[in-house]
This record gives sequence, structure tokens and C-alpha cells, in this order.
Amino acid sequence: MFKFRYLFHMAAVVLPLMLLGCEQDLDLDRYKNPEMEKMYVVNSILNPDSVIGVSVTHPFFFSTPHIAFNPVEGLDVQVAGEYGEWEKLVYDAGSKLYLSGRKPAAGEVLKLKVNGDTETVLSYDTVPHKVEIENVEATCEGPIHIYWDTDYRFTYRITFRDTPGEENFYFLAIEDDALSYEFSQMGQVDYTTDYVFQVLANMINQDIQGWQPDGVFGYPFSDKGIEGELYTITVSEVLQTPLVSMIEKLPRRVNLYSISRPYFEYMVSVLAMDYDESALKGNLLSLGLMEPTKIYSNIEGGAGLMGSYNLSTKRVELLQLTGGWHKK
Repeated sequence: MFKFRYLFHMAAVVLPLMLLGCEQDLDLDRYKNPEMEKMYVVNSILNPDSVIGVSVTHPFFFSTPHIAFNPVEGLDVQVAGEYGEWEKLVYDAGSKLYLSGRKPAAGEVLKLKVNGDTETVLSYDTVPHKVEIENVEATCEGPIHIYWDTDYRFTYRITFRDTPGEENFYFLAIEDDALSYEFSQMGQVDYTTDYVFQVLANMINQDIQGWQPDGVFGYPFSDKGIEGELYTITVSEVLQTPLVSMIEKLPRRVNLYSISRPYFEYMVSVLAMDYDESALKGNLLSLGLMEPTKIYSNIEGGAGLMGSYNLSTKRVELLQLTGGWHKK
């Protein structure tokens, strides 16, 4: 079993110095660690729908201006699956990734090895099986007063069956599914009321106080307390004063990601550090690509993340499910 490491940001050391004067010029070079800057930051987010890809970069000193992490080329990057045979990955300049010729399989344990000039980085992860969304129901309230007298609340009931006999982890996100030429509106999704997200809040509030899942981009959760059950998650979406005379459809994409334990631990550590909610925004493939700080890592000999997911999607149309706009 790898020893998971936490890397601490140097800002805690430098910040008091920066507060001594509003216009004081500081020489921060003496705080740089050349060995740290040579460290490999390895990120690989696996799923059965995409070929195996691995990003390798170096960390930046926190005050160094940069807009992207430059890839480290010329490395010997290999993966091994269930049969134990190592495959050498090929660097692709377009994607800036080391790529395999195959896709990972659900349930497969994948090992990763990055050989550099002086360091060898190791990691592994198990690709989770897909957990299907069995049903999505929705109800509508409105127009009612939430922020204004003309608001609407749509309540989702999303049913899936947790895989019994094992510890499972998930990520739920609801997204607008309108086509580019369709006039639609996406409201704020409230994840605060359901049991699984209350469990998440309890985990995070062991480190910080008052946190709750009040963002709009989705959240991770575990099967603690719902092990092996057919479970229905309840979340709601509030639309503030929608233009009911112009909106004929409210298409939504309900995404239930089965995620690996390292991916879950990583997300929880990001939330516990009280990062901007955009840390969990957008494509999950972007997660893990952050500068090393007090963030969970399962990379032995470096920093970063090797995680995996398996996606189940259900497309629904809210107005069709709920019988259209309710009017007073």
C-alpha cells in the first residue's frame, strides 16, 4: 500500500512577511526549493470511454507568473493492467499527454510508473463499475416566493442502486442540456437537504466549520448509510423569474459518476481547503490538475492524482416531466 502524502504550500511562511508593508519589495528567491521544483506532478484521470492518458509537469513556485503547466517530455511512462504486462505510453504533443493505445476496463486495477532521470513515480487505482441511474422523477412548484414572487422550484428524485458488499463513491451533477439554438435557463441546484450530502458536510466540518454543499456544480458522496440500497437522492433547482412565455423546454442532463476512492478523497480535500467552488466545476477530467498544496495525493515519489470514474447519464425534460409551467 502506498503512503499517501500531503504537500504544504509555502504561502503560510511568506504571507506574514508580505503584510509588513504595503509597498515593500520582497526577494522570495531564498524561499525556493530547487528539489521541489524538479518534482514530478503526475495526473491521470481514467474512464472506460477514453484511452489512458497521463500528464506529467513540474510545480511552480507560488509567486511565479504562469498560465499553464508545461509538460515534461522524454520520460519513460508505463502502465500495467490485470495481466501485469507493462505498456510504454507515447507522448502526444497535441494533447500534451502520454497516451496508451487502449481504454481501461471497469473493475481493472491499473498501475502507473514514471521513470525520470533521478526519480521513479508510482501509483495505482481501480476503475469503478458503472452504476446506472434507474429513474428520474421531477415535480414543480411555482410561481412562488423564494427570491421573488415569480420563482419556480423543481425537485428531482434520482434513483440508483448502490453496489452491495463494497465501499462505493459517487459524484452527482445536473447540467443544462439545451442545444445552442434553444432558449432555456439553468437555475441554482440545491444539494443541501439530502442525507448523502449531509454526511459529506459532516466529514468536511471536522476540519472547517459551517461548510455546506451550497454550490451549483455538483458534489461527491459516499455510500455510507445507504450500502447496497435502492436509493433515491432528492435535490432541487430554483429558477429565478424565468421567462415562461418564451421557454418551451428545460432539458437537463443528470450525471452520476461512480468514482474511485482516491478521486473521492481528492475532492473532499479540495472542498475542505475551502477552495473557490469552481474547483469542482466542469468536466471531471480537469480535476487533479492543480498545484501541489495541502491536497490529497496518491502519487508515490511526486504529487498529483491518479483517479478514475465511470459515468451514467440520464437526459430528462423538466417541463415534460412536470406538466409544463404552472400559472396562478
